[in-house]
Amino acid sequence: MKTLVVYASRESKNTEKVARAIAQKLGDNCVLAEAASAPPPENFDFIALGFGVYRGWPDGDMIAYMKRCRRRNVGLFMTLGAWPDSNHAAVCLGRAEGLLDHCQVKTTFVCQGAYTPEFLAKLKQMPPDSPHGWTPERAGRVAEAMKHPDANDLSMAAEQFAAAVTKAAAAPPRPAPPVKSAIVLAVFGSAVPTAAAAYRGLEQALRRDHPDTPVVCAYTSGMVRRKLNESMPSVGKVLKQLLLEGFTRVRVVAGLLSVGEEYHKLLSEVSAFERSLAVSVTKPPLSDLPTLRRFVSAVAAGVPRERKPGETVLFMGHGNHDGRADFQYLAAASVLAALDKDFKLACVEGNPAFAEAVGDGLSPKVWLMPLMLAAGDHAVNDLAGDGPGSWRSDLTSHGHECVPVLRGLGEIPQVAAFFAGQIPKDELM
Repeated sequence: MKTLVVYASRESKNTEKVARAIAQKLGDNCVLAEAASAPPPENFDFIALGFGVYRGWPDGDMIAYMKRCRRRNVGLFMTLGAWPDSNHAAVCLGRAEGLLDHCQVKTTFVCQGAYTPEFLAKLKQMPPDSPHGWTPERAGRVAEAMKHPDANDLSMAAEQFAAAVTKAAAAPPRPAPPVKSAIVLAVFGSAVPTAAAAYRGLEQALRRDHPDTPVVCAYTSGMVRRKLNESMPSVGKVLKQLLLEGFTRVRVVAGLLSVGEEYHKLLSEVSAFERSLAVSVTKPPLSDLPTLRRFVSAVAAGVPRERKPGETVLFMGHGNHDGRADFQYLAAASVLAALDKDFKLACVEGNPAFAEAVGDGLSPKVWLMPLMLAAGDHAVNDLAGDGPGSWRSDLTSHGHECVPVLRGLGEIPQVAAFFAGQIPKDELM
């Protein structure tokens, strides 16, 4: 059995003394490490976790490490100034156990620990009427604490943990918890009623490829959710509900095109559930060149058959105002042009810009298509609107015949299949 002793110990070194005694007893195959630099807990079968009590809690480094321990056999050892059998000691130990995620606590050990001379001097200066006042009772307790951990404490801790490890090694392995999987489709969202058809296309493709796995759609945009009176949930709300319903594994399909602001917000929201769920997020299609090429081929399948060779197809991407997605959209423009020299791409924000995309010359007839999952506000107004600021109005004023195709990419079967295909069909079994 692979064992690990992790400890956090400050100036007094009380907890370190106990940790070293336990590690020595467990033998050469036991790893001893401080919490700040300890190896991953999943690499060990039994972990002894030791800490001093600071304001009722373990040290910050130990708290961080204990939160990483998931479904492990563990033992806890603790040093403190209070009596080992006091209510305060029981509360502190309970708080520590609460930091662990589905771990089996095989043993616990508590002993007093000596104060440093500097801290002891501060204690003696406390007025008797303060919560930590220097009273005869406190003086007696501290006098006893200054004797620990002694040789008897170290021997008891070592023997207790050795017995716990032996017992854990002889026990039959715990059956793995049943896997209950779900898929969350995370999209920006739109308040335009017709735009929802694109999201339904993605959902249907996911359900077709994964018929035995529930699929739930969530909107990442708080602004859109508020416009819809919160009729669509956030990603966090969906994950919390899945957790309450006993789901253990979730694949989040990022219904976003680029690694931009919305994608990083999505990753941040999902990360809050990583301790409780086996959860992962797919990458957007513009994130690497091989994926981009497959995605563009799927997009091209959505160009209307009525479009004749030589006629320009101008795609509208979203982009980012701060330029963080420029490289991805410029790469997409290049791949589109390599597929068909009359495919052009410009963004509402960032680059490639509209003026540059049309500067190379357009055919008399121009097909306007959103390079967005849903044909929402940008597609309806900025791309195909009748207002003076739309691309359609600009091109029409320059003598072009414009044919808007107000269909989100999610409505293209090949694009929907692309997103569904980001999760292998046997992955969630």
